[in-house]
Amino acid sequence: MHKTFMEATKKAKPRRVDFGLYQDDFECALLGALGRSTRFIQSKTGMTNGKISYRLRKASIKLSDYRNGDSTIARMVYRNMRPVLARELHQHLKKL
Repeated sequence: MHKTFMEATKKAKPRRVDFGLYQDDFECALLGALGRSTRFIQSKTGMTNGKISYRLRKASIKLSDYRNGDSTIARMVYRNMRPVLARELHQHLKKL
């Protein structure tokens, strides 16, 4: 049986954002906390830009905080990765 135009164009009801219940919501917040771009988050979760922005806003996450080094996670990543990155950079610069 064929669907009517109204049935074919009906949008799904929006669902509640729940970071503990829905893996995509959590993944969006996690990637945002790691400073990943909206485009990257979209490629991993399939969410639209609007849904990503809404979830990051609900989680009080700003992508710019990571880039600027203002977030706790950015400081942890810097502190833990600095020795490895410094060693790699020294090796690279010696080759130049």
